[in-house]
Amino acid sequence: MNALELFRSHRQEVARLWTEAVYSTYPFETTGFLRTQEDPFGNPVAHMTKAAAAAVYDAVAGEDVDMKTVKGALERFVKLRAVQQYLPSQGLGVFYLMKPILRQRLLPLCAAQGELEAYLEAESRLDSLTLLAFDIYVAARETLAESRIKEIRNQHAQLARWAQKLENGPSDPPGSSGTEGR
Repeated sequence: MNALELFRSHRQEVARLWTEAVYSTYPFETTGFLRTQEDPFGNPVAHMTKAAAAAVYDAVAGEDVDMKTVKGALERFVKLRAVQQYLPSQGLGVFYLMKPILRQRLLPLCAAQGELEAYLEAESRLDSLTLLAFDIYVAARETLAESRIKEIRNQHAQLARWAQKLENGPSDPPGSSGTEGR
């Protein structure tokens, strides 16, 4: 059995274990929901995590995958992590959670088959995907920051308009002399 066949035979197991490792980064009260709610609209976090797990694993394994598909799955997953309240290391550190799983499940098998070089290439592909995820994460955080700055500017402009109206005082209705009631 060559390295690609070994990776194919462990695809579901490794993707499932990595998905569980990603879920464990969420607060305890959230993980049960992530594991049990299957509806992609009701539970987009789980849906995007599973899609990313499959795409990342196939790319790491050396499958002939379309990079647009992999990048699309990565973008959805990483953008989700970028808007959540994580430090960058926590948001992207999940990619490094796959290495111990690969080392435990596939490294011994690849070494026994004389496919150690193929295994090391797979780890290199994971590192490359992590760097791609980092680029996506930074771009998403920049977009988020720009959006927040724009929102603050809009709020400031609105407050300035209200302050100017208050400063100028209420305008008298047409036809009134402003001396009525004296």
